[in-house]
Amino acid sequence: MKYQSCGLVFGVLVFTAGLILFELPFDIAGYAPHGWATDYIVAMLVVGFSMLFFFATWEKWLAPIPLFEWRLLTNRTIIGAVLLDATYQLSNYCWSYYLTSWLQVNNDLTISTANMVNNIFDVVSGVLLLFIGWAIRRVGHYKWTLYIAIPLYTLAQGLLIHFRKPNMNVGYQVMCQIFLAVGGSIFILVEQLSILAAVDHQHVATALALLNVVGTIGDSTGLTISTVIWQNTYMKALLRDLPESAMSNLNNIYEDLVTQTSYPVGSATRLAIQNAYAYTELRLLAVGCGIMVLAIPWTILIKDINLKRKVQVRGTVF
Repeated sequence: MKYQSCGLVFGVLVFTAGLILFELPFDIAGYAPHGWATDYIVAMLVVGFSMLFFFATWEKWLAPIPLFEWRLLTNRTIIGAVLLDATYQLSNYCWSYYLTSWLQVNNDLTISTANMVNNIFDVVSGVLLLFIGWAIRRVGHYKWTLYIAIPLYTLAQGLLIHFRKPNMNVGYQVMCQIFLAVGGSIFILVEQLSILAAVDHQHVATALALLNVVGTIGDSTGLTISTVIWQNTYMKALLRDLPESAMSNLNNIYEDLVTQTSYPVGSATRLAIQNAYAYTELRLLAVGCGIMVLAIPWTILIKDINLKRKVQVRGTVF
């Protein structure tokens, strides 16, 4: 028994270390001296991937008590749910990281007000989850909500592309954030609910952990994509649009949000910065919006399990 417990702990440690080493470069590569070609970035990716591969081998053939039930990977509902989560996270993080900066530069909002707009998703989705959960409980099925969420979420991102113009009214941003909150709250709930309905009680924790891991990989990848696009478009747009009088301050404008917002609204330099933001944000949103197309096949994979026929586990389960 002690050997089995040690084997379980060993698997958890290998998986955790491998996941950290594999994901960390996606967040820090932009700050490395040579980007993705930096030695320690490459080393972390290789070692992290190798540890994850070893973990898979350990779990499949060597572990006395497997941490993960491999047959779950053949369940189409679980596959669809985790891939939908990865797609949603990837799409969202392709552009949302720079939202507050855009609001401050384009709409001249304060940091606190910009964060309030950015947090609309958290507030609205938190309330909507209660109503969506109630509706699903009444109907007994959950897949129908995705037929609302995917078009609405994609529409909201498409509208954000249209509204990414200098001095566009902030009310349009708020409207789109509300649409995103409606669609996003459905994704969050249905992804977890479909997995809970697809597995038995003893595998609930493992299935939810898989959902979280794949989703985390999705958001890390999205942040990496957004950083790469930003680094390869924003500076070029500034070089194209900034007036000659501001060229001496180019590096500060590129790196410092305070410098960007220090120029008066309506001035040639501020308008050039806004145009550069709009140019870059449009590409970030276009990528995020395009990725959401993948949500369609993942939704098809998810079975619409009748929750009213699902037997509820009662009492203490060991």
